Amino acid sequence: MPPMVLQPVFSYGWPIVFGVFALSGFILGWSAQRGNYCFVNAMTSVFTVRSYERFGALLLLFGLSALGAGLLVGLGVIPASDQYYFNYFGGWYILVGSIIFGFGAALAGGCNLSMLYRAASGYVQNWIELFGMMIGTYIFAVGIWPFQLYTMEKGILSTTSGGYVEYLPYLIFHNVSDAGVLVTTVFYSVPLIGLGIYLQARTKKKWNAMSMGNVSKGMMASSPKFKAFGKSAIPSPESIKRMDLKKEAKDLLLLKKPYGTNLTTVILALDMLLVFIIGAGYTFNYLVITSSDGGRFFEYILFIFGQHLFLTTPWFNDSLPIVDTSTLMVVMLCVGAFFSSYLSGDFKIRIPREKKRLAIGFIGGILVGIGVRMALGCNVGLMWTNFAQIGYDGIIFIFGMLGGVYLAVKVQERL
Repeated sequence: MPPMVLQPVFSYGWPIVFGVFALSGFILGWSAQRGNYCFVNAMTSVFTVRSYERFGALLLLFGLSALGAGLLVGLGVIPASDQYYFNYFGGWYILVGSIIFGFGAALAGGCNLSMLYRAASGYVQNWIELFGMMIGTYIFAVGIWPFQLYTMEKGILSTTSGGYVEYLPYLIFHNVSDAGVLVTTVFYSVPLIGLGIYLQARTKKKWNAMSMGNVSKGMMASSPKFKAFGKSAIPSPESIKRMDLKKEAKDLLLLKKPYGTNLTTVILALDMLLVFIIGAGYTFNYLVITSSDGGRFFEYILFIFGQHLFLTTPWFNDSLPIVDTSTLMVVMLCVGAFFSSYLSGDFKIRIPREKKRLAIGFIGGILVGIGVRMALGCNVGLMWTNFAQIGYDGIIFIFGMLGGVYLAVKVQERL
């Protein structure tokens, strides 16, 4: 059997690990805020406006993360145990939890990542959603976790081990050799990258066709030059797309222009690989586990009133509110998002005009809290992470989340 131990790969020690994870959290919050990056919006746009541009970026993110991490393992830079050690316990709860999560997040208007960076940018609705998620975590811990834990321990519609049992190279080749990891990585990540590029190109082609159609109609109606020269007067797509790259880079650096979706995607993928390398053998060396820390913050709040959930509630018993790399990353994510929004002039306390959005955000947040805890993770801490772990639970999550988002879209159409 493959080893199930973590040993530090590099000898720089914990201070460096904490420092890099803090920097990574800052980068994550900064870039996600600048790119308005949201997993839920990427999915809702598929069902509402039939746009695949942002969803294609998600597939690129998963593919690039899996490719980078898999190459590091397959080439012997990082041990395979670091990729599969914290892999999830697959089961019914991932599918059901991801559906509940997708429904709640779409209802509330943001995934765990966007909820945090928008809250740090002044969106009151996301503050309410965050508090709702804490309440949902408590509801799950009291009412659902004992039953779910029983099914996990007994292997009822679930695996009982996690780790390499969920690791595709082991499932396919019955080992975790470098060659097996490399082959699995290529056949797992390249199709994701290819499909992401295809979906973006398809959407762009659709937009260009619509844009050219509008230009043509306008010119036919009002342009003497069009009447004289016909179709040759229509600007070519190349001339429409042409831009001053130097000015573009300057505007991005001076925060005058938001990051594009694909630029943000590349930054996030590199950010994940940074913590994968630095955290190798030290900790859960992937990106933020935002949902667990939401539950921890609820514990912090109740401490003030003399309540100690970790002493009385089973789930919190397993999630003690200690300061670790994950908690630090969540805090620094919010710090990075705040500075990004403040320095760019985007920060503003925003209260929705329709006050019912606050109530909907709270209800959605409760469902998010229940869903992520049932699924053992959120869109970041399970789906994105599991794709980089070359597991199959991320695939289960993305289909469940898509189903939940679709249901929420249909419900919102009637609200």
